[in-house]
Amino acid sequence: MQTRMRWATIAALGIVITLFSACVLAAFGDEPPRGKDVLRELEKAKERLAPAYRLAYRVTPGEELRTKVVHLATVETRVKGVAQTTRSRTLSTRLWRIREVDAQGNITLDHVVEQVEMWNGVEGRQEQHYDSTQDKEPPPEFAHVAGSVGKVLATIRIDPHGRILSRTNVLPQFNPGIGELTIPFPDQPIKAGTSWSIPEELRLNLEDGTVKRIQTRQQYRLEKVEAGVATISVQTEVLTPVTDPKVQAQLVQRLQRGTIQFDVDAGRLIRKQMDIDEEVFGFSGPDSHMQYLARFTEEALPAGQSARSSAGTPVQK
Repeated sequence: MQTRMRWATIAALGIVITLFSACVLAAFGDEPPRGKDVLRELEKAKERLAPAYRLAYRVTPGEELRTKVVHLATVETRVKGVAQTTRSRTLSTRLWRIREVDAQGNITLDHVVEQVEMWNGVEGRQEQHYDSTQDKEPPPEFAHVAGSVGKVLATIRIDPHGRILSRTNVLPQFNPGIGELTIPFPDQPIKAGTSWSIPEELRLNLEDGTVKRIQTRQQYRLEKVEAGVATISVQTEVLTPVTDPKVQAQLVQRLQRGTIQFDVDAGRLIRKQMDIDEEVFGFSGPDSHMQYLARFTEEALPAGQSARSSAGTPVQK
């Protein structure tokens, strides 16, 4: 309410000043600004007076931050006239255990996946399910995940703006879905409408055993800040030309496109959602087709609470 009143006051003052200037110019025989010019000057004044926000992580040693991570995916393929649909769902609780915060605000944390529930369904095959809180023996396809649940996956040091300074991997990384561990923010305070980008190299494993390196960048934009909550858009831009459909079929699963909500005052994530809907033609022969639908969400959990088995159903058209 106070913010709206402040902007209303600023706008009113801008109009008064503009009208006064027009009167002065008229008195000296100069032509006063026209309607469009007045609006343009008001927009410029609004931009100059708009507040800037410092986006940074703020935590304390010994604190434990948990988020609920849900990854839903549906892959529809057609090869030589045969259609198949694969659906998967992963629900996990991600834990940041804060070990240290130094004088510069750099954060050292342990990254842990405390629990995970996974489901995979392929047409014509028996569905597979694993819940780390109930199942002692996971299905073979989930065995690599089961061995890492509840253990420290990595000890990571980040600066206050989310840039990773160092990382010591303890166990093979389990990534419960698309999305980065942190959000990299600009070093300086920014205003709504500001964009920034982060370069990234993706490594895709090809059938012949080689690795294809794809240069990308994550394009971020601060859309707005309301009631202390920053809304940020993000989209992956692929810089390396990719014409091989087999490579494209892997690449679409690594893209990001969505929004992030971040608590500016508390300095932590509120919610993130990424949605992907991509098609690839010719990935397995000239008449083959693949459609990849995915949704990744991550949201903060209250202290002491873990993710619950209410992730919903896999993404469908």
